[in-house]
Amino acid sequence: MPPGLPHRPPLAMRLWLAQRFGRAGGAGSSSAATGRSSGKAMSIDSLEHLVRSRVRMFLRHTWLVTILGTIVLGGVVWAAVYYSTRDTVMRIAAGPSGGANAKLVQVLSKELADSHDRLLLQLVATAGAKESAQALTSRNADLAIVPTTVGNSPDWPVVAILRKNVMAFIVPAPSTRAPKKGKQPKAEKLEKVPQLTGHSVGIVTGNEASTDLLNAVLNHYGVPLGKVQVSQIDPKNLAESIHNNLADVIFVAGAATGQAITDAVAAASHDGDAPSFIEIDQADGISKRNPAFDSIDIDAGTFGGSPPTPDDSLKSLSFAEYLVARKSFSHSSIAALAKLIYTSRLAIASQMSGEIKIEAPSTDKDAGVLVHQGALDYLNDSQQSFFDKYGDDIFYGVLIFPVFGSAIAGVASYFHNDSRTRRLRLLQRVLDLVRKAHAAQSLEAIEQLQIDADNLVIAIIHHSEHEEFDETVRMSFSFALDQLRFAIAARRTAIVDRIGAGTKAAAA
Repeated sequence: MPPGLPHRPPLAMRLWLAQRFGRAGGAGSSSAATGRSSGKAMSIDSLEHLVRSRVRMFLRHTWLVTILGTIVLGGVVWAAVYYSTRDTVMRIAAGPSGGANAKLVQVLSKELADSHDRLLLQLVATAGAKESAQALTSRNADLAIVPTTVGNSPDWPVVAILRKNVMAFIVPAPSTRAPKKGKQPKAEKLEKVPQLTGHSVGIVTGNEASTDLLNAVLNHYGVPLGKVQVSQIDPKNLAESIHNNLADVIFVAGAATGQAITDAVAAASHDGDAPSFIEIDQADGISKRNPAFDSIDIDAGTFGGSPPTPDDSLKSLSFAEYLVARKSFSHSSIAALAKLIYTSRLAIASQMSGEIKIEAPSTDKDAGVLVHQGALDYLNDSQQSFFDKYGDDIFYGVLIFPVFGSAIAGVASYFHNDSRTRRLRLLQRVLDLVRKAHAAQSLEAIEQLQIDADNLVIAIIHHSEHEEFDETVRMSFSFALDQLRFAIAARRTAIVDRIGAGTKAAAA
């Protein structure tokens, strides 16, 4: 370096000075151009820094922050109110669309609409009880109407017992059948289940009767299902099927006073001739071996008809029809539905023509069924209001929130003070270098100071990328760095002049 010329700032310092302080004055045209081009490149690479600086600038407008904060708070409150008061949709799997269970869902929907409750029932039509159970298992439904004889229904929590189904083996009256061609041996009078071997049994569709139920009874009596001719009969074609001798016995299951058994008895009757019935005389034993069933004595005349049927007490099997729900479904929603069902059960029964007789499941700890917690809350009068549920949380929240607010304010203040401390330390290091520059005695010391100054500029640039400096801070660093640069240049010139003077004196 030629003696007497001031040492030029390194490239890093010139770029930083041009970007940060070029507008304050003093920079040459080439430095300004370099600063502008560098500034453009740095703005592309510093998008995060730019966003952060804009956020800080935005936060300085207190009134704007207040308005937006109020809007956000109002939106949160509105969303909370909306989601807490919106209608709850319950999907109920209830068998075929035209069945009694599907009609029950329609009646419940009407009752809910009349009560203005925030519940909506959506019918999930299925082919039968098995499919309804599968819909609940696969979470395609939230609730299901299933009998105790299907799947693992004892493991599903019960909301209500809708009715008690009974089984009926109906032997049509002889007058209902068309005469067979040719001379026939005298027909065997069917009175016992073992006599079904070799005979045809027609299962009436559209009710709770199924091949599985028939097999459960036959299996107990030791009658193989393969030795019984089983057919499915549509209830619309039942009378015709009986007349054409397509079935020796009609098997049907449902409410004892329901439409399915009533229609089957009517189809099996003719001109004052009533059908007969096959008694399940071992119903007590079957119910002990299979907890899904109960033994029942059907009173004379229960099935109606003319003359009334049966003509005497009839022993048979019964099984409950449950409204069950997923355990995880909202307890408050189930409690609201349970309240509607039990308070409206007389109105529901009047619209269902003997199909429904709603009962509450036992809430004892040793009960045979598991009651859904929502239904249990209603039955035990332990439903909680909004403040019962969240009162303690609100109370403790009010107490704890100021503590968190103070903690957040303290953390923010700590970081703010810590940032200010770092700025002051950087500024102090610049001033320390200025004093060292004035006291430097050799060019080696000056060069070391220049290296320290370059490193300090880099540290300032890094710090500025994480925190936006205000005008006062920028001016402070600008003045301090200018002072350092001129102090180093002046001291270097002085040392070079002194060395040159000493060389001339030695030569003279």
